[in-house]
Amino acid sequence: MGGVINKDLVYREFGIALAAERRRRHLTQAQFGAKVGLSRTSVTNIECGRQPIQMHQLYQFASILHVDASKLLPKEQALVEVSSTANAESKKASYIA
Repeated sequence: MGGVINKDLVYREFGIALAAERRRRHLTQAQFGAKVGLSRTSVTNIECGRQPIQMHQLYQFASILHVDASKLLPKEQALVEVSSTANAESKKASYIA
């Protein structure tokens, strides 16, 4: 894989996948938070990509949602495409400046 990965995008895409799976299981943020030992606010922040998680939490979340952990992770190709576009824009801006 080439290019730089935008960590904010990784967490935002992870949060979108987490929210989708949580809803598919008909769990509120508060219910999910109670199952994983987090507040509803923390779940909200994770789902919005504002709060990073630790690796063990990925597996805990996946277990609670009855999915493979990889299902919650963003697809690498999507991150590369966005990163490549961002890098091209950044290079273009540096030539203008």
